[in-house]
Amino acid sequence: MGFAGKAGRLLGCAAAVIIGIAAAAAFFFCIMIVKVEDSYMLPAIEPGSRVIAVRTHLPADIGVEPEVNVGDLVVYKAPYYEIDCEGTYVVRRVSGIKDGMVEVSCDTDSVSSEKVILSKEKILGKVVYHG
Repeated sequence: MGFAGKAGRLLGCAAAVIIGIAAAAAFFFCIMIVKVEDSYMLPAIEPGSRVIAVRTHLPADIGVEPEVNVGDLVVYKAPYYEIDCEGTYVVRRVSGIKDGMVEVSCDTDSVSSEKVILSKEKILGKVVYHG
């Protein structure tokens, strides 16, 4: 194999590495994997399960942001006043949307009356898979 053949293979490998790095970066910016720590989403999601969510605030050049609708599962960061889960990611179901505000609630019957109202900007991701 001559110099041109080796250079071509080297360029092909370099292109594959660049494409791999770009795909990993796009995955990192678009997808989030969250472990559900609480039992508030039973029976839909067991504690300790992981969910995959598409980020709702994507850089403009990456793609279209997913639309959040009533009934969707979403991820947000627990506010400082939620002592048990301050600063952790929380999964809840959207129970209402009005004027840029999103109402989220639990699935568990014992706490089904517990609702939180967030601005759309506080929603970090829309769950696309839970197992």
